[in-house]
Amino acid sequence: MSATTQTAELTAHAAFRLYEAAYETDALVQGAWHTEQDGRQLACALGTLGPKISSPADCPATVMPRWLAQMVVGFFDAQKFEDAKVWGLEFYKALDRIGGKVPFSVIHDWHANTVCQLGIDAATKRGRDTAPHVALQNMHKRALAGEKISADEWKPVLKAANAYAYAYADADADANAYADAYAYAYGYANAYADADAYAYAWKILAAGMVAALNRVEVQS
Repeated sequence: MSATTQTAELTAHAAFRLYEAAYETDALVQGAWHTEQDGRQLACALGTLGPKISSPADCPATVMPRWLAQMVVGFFDAQKFEDAKVWGLEFYKALDRIGGKVPFSVIHDWHANTVCQLGIDAATKRGRDTAPHVALQNMHKRALAGEKISADEWKPVLKAANAYAYAYADADADANAYADAYAYAYGYANAYADADAYAYAWKILAAGMVAALNRVEVQS
């Protein structure tokens, strides 16, 4: 069986064990998919899944959906290294618990409970109106509860919160979530004007994603 085939058939549990092994042997690295250091092979959070993994598109759907794989890059690279390494362990553990079956509702959970709150906190710190972020937060809560919200209703709220220029749809989930994470992290960092604020914002966003995954009910 080729390495490519083995990666494609990887389970979420196997992915957790691979990351755990890299964590325990100090074989993780930020800012590169794979690299060699002092004769040792190092890899990033996604790169631990196999030597052929060199982009989010290479991440097997049996471990996580594409939109989530794209976000892992930011979650892992933008945090302080020690925080990122521990986060990766919790992230893969959360994926293992649900067998890699990540519902789209996780996006709404993450925004409602983490991303929008980050925006509210930043707006409050800068003395700006929190209403647009609260409105977006409430829409995500409605969507999380199962309500179907039209694109026409999403668009003005998203625009007002400066989250995205277009509305949510499953096909756009990766671009939307990825762009929003960066926007809110930068906004938070600018509001607090602290050298560590950007990394801390990403720590909050990354932890929030793990929390959202941990709220997913295990499918029988």
